[in-house]
Amino acid sequence: MKKVTYQQLNGTSILLIFMLFVIGGLVRSTGSGMGCPDWPKCFGEYIPPLSEKELPADYENYFKEQRITKNERFVSLLEHIGWNKKADALRNNTQVEESHKFNAIKAYVEYINRLWGALTGVVVLLCFVWSLRYFRKNKPVFWYTLAGFIFVMVNALLGAVVVHSNLIGSIVTLHFIAAFASIGFFILARHYSISQIVEEYDSKTKQIGTALLILTAIQVILGAEVRELYDLLPTIGDMAAKIELMYPTFQWHAVLGSIVLVMSIYQFIVAKKQNNKKKLYQWILFLCIAQLVWGPLALHPTTASISKLFHISMGAAIFVIQFYICTSFLTVNKITNSN
Repeated sequence: MKKVTYQQLNGTSILLIFMLFVIGGLVRSTGSGMGCPDWPKCFGEYIPPLSEKELPADYENYFKEQRITKNERFVSLLEHIGWNKKADALRNNTQVEESHKFNAIKAYVEYINRLWGALTGVVVLLCFVWSLRYFRKNKPVFWYTLAGFIFVMVNALLGAVVVHSNLIGSIVTLHFIAAFASIGFFILARHYSISQIVEEYDSKTKQIGTALLILTAIQVILGAEVRELYDLLPTIGDMAAKIELMYPTFQWHAVLGSIVLVMSIYQFIVAKKQNNKKKLYQWILFLCIAQLVWGPLALHPTTASISKLFHISMGAAIFVIQFYICTSFLTVNKITNSN
């Protein structure tokens, strides 16, 4: 049997974490975030039922009360560590008291999301175990892998809080950001683990790449805020009215999206001589153009669902690819044995 290398496990970890963004986009676009009103089970089962007939008559109230009880425990924990403001916000949020009717499609979309998360957890654990051999000879690989593993586990716990708090916006945003942090640490660990000649980049390439990464990170945060505002919008109303209700966050998000596109064009022109990264620069440019097309479509009822799926997935891809480009600027101590 071929020997499993750290790079294989690391690459698989990065792929699995990125796919969580895609599946998360599917969960959001189908409104399946509360497809399973409990956690880690789904309607009290490890495999969701196929029909509402398989559930007890009072299941809606039962799972609502169960969620409220768990949310109260989490609120108490927040108070214990001094986060009183956040605890009060969760305690007074009426979303927690909402009940959820069974929908087989939404239940299984959320169930797939959880299964993928569990698979990711197993792989990143194996990747961390493999990183132990680097502890003496290449400590950054170990520490970055450990950090990525911790953030994956934290994200899993945040997933439980998301369900118990009934998709309260700020918790969902933390859930999203933790995923970015975990994939970032695994990318850093990968750079330090691969034995290769360190690439040379001119100062202009580094400056434009770093600036674009910073703007992309800000854009991700603004996008998360827009999502929170969007979820509070009334179901009726035209596009102009919805945009006005999201002022000024939506407007800043749109303006920054245009700036990121211009920067991606500039990066492609300036750095095109770096042939080993040329395809990555092309992907960044393509995805930035696509984002400006799919983003506004989220405001139209007929295209909202598909737009959310692509907008979230492509936004995550832009950040991940740009992060990979920028971290390749690092001059690291390469090792001779990459296994």
